[in-house]
Amino acid sequence: MTDPAFDPFRHMEAMASACGLTIADAHKPGVAAFLTLAHGMAAALMAAPLADDALDPAPVFRPGQAPSGDA
Repeated sequence: MTDPAFDPFRHMEAMASACGLTIADAHKPGVAAFLTLAHGMAAALMAAPLADDALDPAPVFRPGQAPSGDA
């Protein structure tokens, strides 16, 4: 279920740059391993069959406010 086109090191460098992050060289192999794992989990999730009408939007959460109609 791995995507040969996915390069975790290229993704890491692009996202770190976009977010203004610096990733130490010593941490890059671990970050790349996690990105590979996350990519595989996302691919498995996206491959699961799901009807278009299976999802209803969740209500908006507003802390400190009770939903209308509830006391």
